Amino acid sequence: MPTPSTRQEFKSSFDSWPRESLATREDPLGPGSSWDIREIETFQILRKPPKRRLPLLLGPYIVDATAWIEESEDMQSAIRLSEQNWRNCTHQQLGERAGKFASFFTFLAQVLENPLDSDPRRELRIQHSANSAGPVLSSSPPQPPSRSSLPSSPIQPPNKKIRQARSSESYFPSDQSDQSTYDHRAKSEITTNACVYELLRCVTELLRRQTEPSVYLEWSITHDTFTVDAGALKYSTTNDGGLIHKAHRGGYWQRASKYSYCSIESKSWYDVDEKPTSVQAQEAAHLIGMFSQGAPRSNPQHETILPLVSTAQNIFSLVLGRFPADYARYLQDGYQCEDGVFVEIEECGMFELQEPSDLRSIFTIIVALHLWLQSIGPKV
Repeated sequence: MPTPSTRQEFKSSFDSWPRESLATREDPLGPGSSWDIREIETFQILRKPPKRRLPLLLGPYIVDATAWIEESEDMQSAIRLSEQNWRNCTHQQLGERAGKFASFFTFLAQVLENPLDSDPRRELRIQHSANSAGPVLSSSPPQPPSRSSLPSSPIQPPNKKIRQARSSESYFPSDQSDQSTYDHRAKSEITTNACVYELLRCVTELLRRQTEPSVYLEWSITHDTFTVDAGALKYSTTNDGGLIHKAHRGGYWQRASKYSYCSIESKSWYDVDEKPTSVQAQEAAHLIGMFSQGAPRSNPQHETILPLVSTAQNIFSLVLGRFPADYARYLQDGYQCEDGVFVEIEECGMFELQEPSDLRSIFTIIVALHLWLQSIGPKV
């Protein structure tokens, strides 16, 4: 069952509500990585279908972001390279041609890499054909993996026999050869995470001005763990990196605050046409964890909006969580008005990193996101 998108849909989907709310739920909470539909009910999450239109929140920053991208030769060069057959380049060649985005393209090539064929003779023929062509950049590259192409894409896990946990990644394959193929195509979260981290870092570092900002934000691949006290319950969730405040401290350039301005959530693979409910729930767990950082200091008169960069293989999305002013009270003791208090989640995506037009949109999102978060100022 997908995450409900409206209050009416939520109450129709969970006809026992509010029996499983924070005020009454007694069963302990698992870690954020194990969340599923039941936690969506408990924490009262609404989620709209993903849209490719940039979020209104970033509207005031889109003009400046677009101008910045147009004036940046490094970003323009990266977009031009994405229009060519860059996947036929070695790491050394990418280092020469991709400039400051060399690390991003190197990791993206690994994310998109096809698995070795099970027939070694066929694999040798493919290698011979590729080697005879040579590493030539052309303006018409072969079609990369896409949501609308690849008859075998998106790759689906082998048929499940036994499910040990709620996590969508827990299954026993019915056939070992099926498992081998899936493991090759479903790249590890480490590869996906490294790819998006380098993209975020490269774009952000191109935005530096000579004047020192009030809060200096840098992307970190170090994981943050949020521990959330929710009424009588408690859970922890760990992100895959984030945007953090850095400063000179103790004679070193290092983290100046525990606050995460934006978290990263990376997955190895899922159906890119529709996120599994478990993935939606895990993203909600991260956003609530971020909200809990500042819940005691939240302005009781205004909602709080928090961003999450969500990636899976070559798919990029910006997820925003909108927390009403009284959600901090709900987290504290489960109290809410008769109509309930709900978190609303929206998603801008799902963009393909290797598509030139999508890459330009992703650049725009990253720049506008940074300008917005920079304007918020320091957080304790």
